[in-house]
Amino acid sequence: MPTTEHLEGQWREWRYAHVATMFRPYGWTSLVAQYWLEEGDRDVSFDMLPGLWSVEGGRIMFTPPTSGPTLSVNGEYPAAPVEIIPGRNQTYGHGKSLPVYFGLNEVEAILRTTQDGKPLYGVRVRDPRQAARLEDAGVSAFDYDPAWRIPGVYTPTPKTEYEAETVEAGVRESTPRIGTFTFQHNGKSYSLVLIGKDTPAGVQPVAHIRDRTSGPVTYGAGRVIELQFADEAKTRIDWIDFNYAVALPCAFTNFVTCPLAPAENQLDFEVLAGEKRPARDIVRTMTYKV
Repeated sequence: MPTTEHLEGQWREWRYAHVATMFRPYGWTSLVAQYWLEEGDRDVSFDMLPGLWSVEGGRIMFTPPTSGPTLSVNGEYPAAPVEIIPGRNQTYGHGKSLPVYFGLNEVEAILRTTQDGKPLYGVRVRDPRQAARLEDAGVSAFDYDPAWRIPGVYTPTPKTEYEAETVEAGVRESTPRIGTFTFQHNGKSYSLVLIGKDTPAGVQPVAHIRDRTSGPVTYGAGRVIELQFADEAKTRIDWIDFNYAVALPCAFTNFVTCPLAPAENQLDFEVLAGEKRPARDIVRTMTYKV
């Protein structure tokens, strides 16, 4: 096992990078709008965006205005209707999605589903001028404690798409499940459902948990922990390190659809490690009207 100094040093570097990513100009705290479209919507206008928006055959289409400011799509001003491919943002830009801007603001599209399983299409706006400063958000964490780096066993399963309820009433988000991670704490066995998050580097295993600190000490909707594969075949995970637990983006902005923690991941003990509850509370209002 690595020394405590090594583990803490690695965590401290990671912690700095995580906070810097969260509070960068186009980070989660810069989100200022979240609009919704459904199949069949045509020529919809949004307050903070130019032109008209439609969904045609499962594609989000932007029709530029006849005059005045318009979107920049992959470095060009479109002269005709253009598809805004879901998936692009400054953190997880991947797939075939392209950079989209409106002035200083970044624009991105997302795919979700309604409670009855119908496709739902979102358009978000990020304004770097509105991004919260770290000192204003009041983000802090427990000191690193090696006791919270706990060994366990990963049991992979075939990747299964699961539509989870989210903090946005009526909206569900796909959270693909890839297996379970089983560990012991105080003589009791726990088995966490793991989500497989797609990233440019491949699938990232993530545990979304709630515990007895959720609400009064840590963020109420839970925290997420990225786990690391221990082999190239991605069939082994040896540790879960709760020091890497961080609040979901919905702790910092209203304009997201964070999934609710799986029922299996509700822990009956206090995890006194990882990120604490932000000092600034977000007043949640729904952007999707059922």
